[in-house]
Amino acid sequence: MFVRDRGHRPSRGGTRPLPDQRELVAAFGGQASDPVTDHPLIDWARALATLHRQRHRDPLGAAGIDCRRAELVAAIDAWVATKLPRRRYTEQLRARSLGATVDRMAAAHVHASHLLHTAEKVSDDRVHAAWYRLASLADEWTDLIVDV
Repeated sequence: MFVRDRGHRPSRGGTRPLPDQRELVAAFGGQASDPVTDHPLIDWARALATLHRQRHRDPLGAAGIDCRRAELVAAIDAWVATKLPRRRYTEQLRARSLGATVDRMAAAHVHASHLLHTAEKVSDDRVHAAWYRLASLADEWTDLIVDV
């Protein structure tokens, strides 16, 4: 579904640094993960997408939902700060907030899925634009993690 994939795969003999864009998109859609290769970011990504869906269904609960989203974004950023090796490229990752990037991707996925299921025509320009936005964010994610 997404254009670029730079071949990010789990490393042998250790915990892989970050999940790739396909794993995140699958998590946003609620796909079950493999407990052997699961990553904490997958659980947080799934939770962020769930919160975005809740926010869509319950706009009056937005304040509490947004508070929880901010907590998850902070948890992701804290994990990045403590788990990734200190190298020049990780400083760039920390500066860009991976948590905020995952949150934007979750929001884009929820929005695109909603449009896909509710639009009168799948060929609607809004549906295309929403999926294009998600693909752009997925490319941004890949660009952020490619050197990790």
